Amino acid sequence: MGKGNNLSNSLSPGKIELNLDHAIDFVPKPRSSRSYGVTINYYGEGNEAATKRLDYQIHLQVNQFRDENKVWQLCFDKTDLFIDRHEPDFVGEQLANMAMGAIYPLKVDVNSRSEIFRGIVNHGEILNRWKQIAEKISDKYEGKYAELYLEKMEKKISDRFELEFALRADMFWNVFFHSQYLKYDINLSQPGRLFFPVIAYQNMAFEGIQTIEPHYTDYGTFKVNFASESELTEVQKIQMGQKGALKMKLNAAFDLDQDGGLLKHARVDWNLYNNENGKEISIKRIAFSAYEIESSIPATDQQVLIKEGNNGFPLEKKKGFWARVLG
Repeated sequence: MGKGNNLSNSLSPGKIELNLDHAIDFVPKPRSSRSYGVTINYYGEGNEAATKRLDYQIHLQVNQFRDENKVWQLCFDKTDLFIDRHEPDFVGEQLANMAMGAIYPLKVDVNSRSEIFRGIVNHGEILNRWKQIAEKISDKYEGKYAELYLEKMEKKISDRFELEFALRADMFWNVFFHSQYLKYDINLSQPGRLFFPVIAYQNMAFEGIQTIEPHYTDYGTFKVNFASESELTEVQKIQMGQKGALKMKLNAAFDLDQDGGLLKHARVDWNLYNNENGKEISIKRIAFSAYEIESSIPATDQQVLIKEGNNGFPLEKKKGFWARVLG
């Protein structure tokens, strides 16, 4: 961690230390890797049982440029998609899974606030993979649906900026890149905005308060919480097909490594509800979780130049993960 300010230095052991800007440092270890298990549950009215569940894995590789100060390249791979605890079996699901194999691995460059500043930097690799996968889709599927899908995906993938825009509707993407490395006040708090796509293919901004808990957790992380609550606007009611006086609240909890600030775990809970006789009645709910299942930091020299085309990922999964997913 960076050198703390006067407030940080006065804290006793076990209490968090922030940098000179009173922010969390984002300095992940170069050549380190981390895999996340991601689960998204969608609930209908009453929230008794999930109406839909998605599970997949994200594999992250971290590198750092030798000749650029505080610049890292993050490489993400997305694998092992399960829908309602089974592999994709409907045509639409299979097409989406195949397209995922073209988009990932995906590389972006980030600064010391974990902000993307050069966009997708391996777009050429994605285009080459898409050509091969598009041919496989054409060979395997026939009909107007497949043709329309190929046409839309071709348009989206061929335009780098269009692809970047589409990533904003990805839940993991929004959670991972949520702004947590800005200045906090004396109470370890700051107003914040979290983007989360509670409407299909549309991102939504949630205004709220973000706080850091004053002590490191027992497993060596910063604990960051975000809370937002608001009434639905008329436009949002139309988008969600809802009527009446409705409210929604979003609560998120993040665990960031004490040494480096890289995301370790995250949970987001969104709830759409109304009040009847003083009681909250849930109408829709989304529960998102991303949790570390594998990580490594090499013992060799950390300051290594990024080499173009390096797509090395840890393929080994922690035993028992899919057993827990599938029950």
